[in-house]
Amino acid sequence: MYNNIASTLKVQGLFDRPFRFSPRPVSFPGIDESFLSSLGQALFSFYRAFDRLYREPAPGLEFVREYLDHGKPPDLLSYGLSRRFKSDLPGILRPDLLLTPDGPVLTEMDAVPGGPGLLLALSRIYRDRGQGGMIGGPDGILHGFAAMIQSLDPDPVLAIVVSDESHDYKNEMSLIAADLSRGFFPAFCLHPRELRFDENGFFVPDHYGKNRRITTIYRFFELFDLPNIPKSDLILYFAKGGKVRVTPPVKPWLEEKMGMALWHHPRLRSHWRQEMSPESVALLDRMIPATWILDPLQVPPQATLSPPLVAGDRELHDFRDLARLTQRERRFIIKPSGFSPLSWGSRGVVVGHDLPEDSWQEAVAHAMDSFHRGPSVLQPFRQTHVYPLSGFDFSSEMEREEGYRIRLCPYYFVTGANRETVRTGGVLVTACPKDKKLIHGMVDAILSPAWSPAQEFTEKIGS
Repeated sequence: MYNNIASTLKVQGLFDRPFRFSPRPVSFPGIDESFLSSLGQALFSFYRAFDRLYREPAPGLEFVREYLDHGKPPDLLSYGLSRRFKSDLPGILRPDLLLTPDGPVLTEMDAVPGGPGLLLALSRIYRDRGQGGMIGGPDGILHGFAAMIQSLDPDPVLAIVVSDESHDYKNEMSLIAADLSRGFFPAFCLHPRELRFDENGFFVPDHYGKNRRITTIYRFFELFDLPNIPKSDLILYFAKGGKVRVTPPVKPWLEEKMGMALWHHPRLRSHWRQEMSPESVALLDRMIPATWILDPLQVPPQATLSPPLVAGDRELHDFRDLARLTQRERRFIIKPSGFSPLSWGSRGVVVGHDLPEDSWQEAVAHAMDSFHRGPSVLQPFRQTHVYPLSGFDFSSEMEREEGYRIRLCPYYFVTGANRETVRTGGVLVTACPKDKKLIHGMVDAILSPAWSPAQEFTEKIGS
């Protein structure tokens, strides 16, 4: 059975890096359609409020743009501020949720997420084995993706453009493009070099040799990588001229982890409350952990850090004090904020209590010294709850049960005529053995769709 599953994924090019397979989709208390729907709407509201905060900062809040501009080319920032893109927001939102003893904690927000094609493939495998109840349904990713693109253009020709930096995800994006072409509208998964153009924009030959004018580009590449992407200047040129629609929008400030630190900034509380519903504010207050921008500016003696930075049993009043923490006290994570090749896929993440003293001091010094080239953020290390799960290990060809730490990645799609409807396409579960400090895709990890008993009940009633 499991070898057939592996063969299915290999044919689709989705098992080059093996992982463990659960006998059935997994579920967790409190992770249901109601919670996920509320979170999706809260995240969309946050992105909209965050974008407005950057574009139109109120008097006294100009420091927000100064923070978010660090390390970014001025011409790229100016491009993102163009009036043509004023209302554009990401069409796919994916938070990273860690399951802790106190409930889910939101540690990342990704607007250019990997993994949707893998989740689609896994969901179909479980469906074909007679196991329903996946959150979003077995084709939720596909239908959400199609609706998101059609909300931008009702009759699109789509190019999913995957860069060299994102090459590991090419096969899964090709799977999505092929399925979109079969069921919805013409879609092609292309390397930037494969984009053909004339004075009217981009086009691509279809399977019959006919040139199809590309109306929409889904950019599956990060903006820091723009100088390395062939034809990137043409993508920006045609988008600004209205000859192609690009999503996610070219707004580098929306790809920053600093947004999580700004959420807790005391001077911004009124902005969030004015722009968002009380329910969304309360939910994100509960889920976004304390996050600090590692600013090297010396804190005046009469000032304090906000939120309070507590290490062990003492409160720190300057980020420089981080370097003097003992191993027991430095239960913190440092990670690049956004505009950097080290800011995704657990690259560049430093776990304080996992390092010797000199390495920790070096990491703190590097974060402070590189602030103006690319800021870093600090978060407390959150101990996750351990769940007993069964997973089939292809390397040993054995099914085993052990304790796993959990990361959930819901995929939200922004749809509708006004692009304000948020739908849950599915949830990818990454479960790593309890001895791993960072949770990410690895050979020892279980990857699975999330399952909801209520969803399975609904499917049975509907049938």
